[in-house]
Amino acid sequence: MSHYGGRMAEFGAIGSVGRHSRPRRGTALQLGILGFLTGLGLMGGAWWYSIGPQQTLSVYWLTTADNAIYYVQQERIVRALDAQEGIRLALEELIAGPTDPQLSTAIPPETRVLDVRIEGNDIFLNFSPEFTQGGGSTLMMGRITQVLYTATSQNPGARLWISVEGRALEVLGGEGLIIDQPLTRASFVLSFQLPAEPEAEPAEVSAS
Repeated sequence: MSHYGGRMAEFGAIGSVGRHSRPRRGTALQLGILGFLTGLGLMGGAWWYSIGPQQTLSVYWLTTADNAIYYVQQERIVRALDAQEGIRLALEELIAGPTDPQLSTAIPPETRVLDVRIEGNDIFLNFSPEFTQGGGSTLMMGRITQVLYTATSQNPGARLWISVEGRALEVLGGEGLIIDQPLTRASFVLSFQLPAEPEAEPAEVSAS
């Protein structure tokens, strides 16, 4: 009995050593894998911000001069995988508003871009209900024009469809501005003057 008991105790001792040594090896392996993945993440981040996919678009702001309202075009280079993501980022910047105090946006700051979809020559935008709030017909016309020209800056011949919470926008604002969709640059009559596009350095915007 003591012979087998001794062997059992010996195996038990070996097993105990094994159980203590394996977690140390496992921890080292886990730390190695974690370090490797962290390195890959840093390399991927550096690649994204240096040579990652880009989209070049324009955002259209409003400005006033001599009692007239003008559109001002500013080019943007955004870090985006495709045109849909690029349009979303450009619209979100348009909603957030300009950094230049001489420029403005007619889109309520609470507005959210719910969806952007491109199908062939058609661009579909879906906004939150805040998009329809505030302002008279002049402001609403400016709002639609800002969105139309910004969304179609990569494809000026595209047709634009605007929805609010999934429902096609037919009337905008308390004064009942009729929205005849699809909207196009060719058929949409500008109510404001569009001056010569200013010379400006392209600004880079990162996806976050």
